[in-house]
Amino acid sequence: MPADRPAHDGNSQSSTVLLRRADQLLSHAEDSLNLIAALAIFFLMFVGVAQIVGRTIFDFAIYGYIDWIEQASALFAFLGIAYAQRLGSHIGMDLTMGWQPQNRWKIELFAVVMAIGIITILIYASFTNFLRAYQIGDSTMDIKLPTWPAKLMVPAALSVLWLRLSLQIWGYLRMIAHPDAEPIGIPRLMTIETQVEDEIAEVLGKQDVK
Repeated sequence: MPADRPAHDGNSQSSTVLLRRADQLLSHAEDSLNLIAALAIFFLMFVGVAQIVGRTIFDFAIYGYIDWIEQASALFAFLGIAYAQRLGSHIGMDLTMGWQPQNRWKIELFAVVMAIGIITILIYASFTNFLRAYQIGDSTMDIKLPTWPAKLMVPAALSVLWLRLSLQIWGYLRMIAHPDAEPIGIPRLMTIETQVEDEIAEVLGKQDVK
């Protein structure tokens, strides 16, 4: 038994290194997609202001404004979804903050497994929707923009989310097996105390709370 321990520790370290690298690579992709989503929001704000000023002052409207807005909305609606999942920023209700960490990891694992099942179905359905739009040449009502690029954004963004959820399953399984390990690839486990401290620090301008 003692002779097997170093091999086990070596496998655990190799798994940790692999998980960390996978998390870093996926994080770079998520950051890039989130930046594109942020730029899309900025662009739409700029176009919206130009549309209002143009119609009010110069009696000029951007050609196909509604069609462009509808198609561009897929960018900021979906490209940041995996980024938010990585940070644990999606809206939710935490009923387990008083539980032991290992039990909370199990609940988080269950939730992620359920989520990845739903996302798998959504990827298939949204890709089918994109494929149908591409095959029939679907376009917008006004200026006839093809709709398939925007519809392709949905399964593409959900696929990145699927990868993040898969990585989080790995991370949660690792934390269940090794409760004292450093969390990698998963959101930081919040306790009541840390949440209160973070809220106080935010109110006080990010000052250290002792």
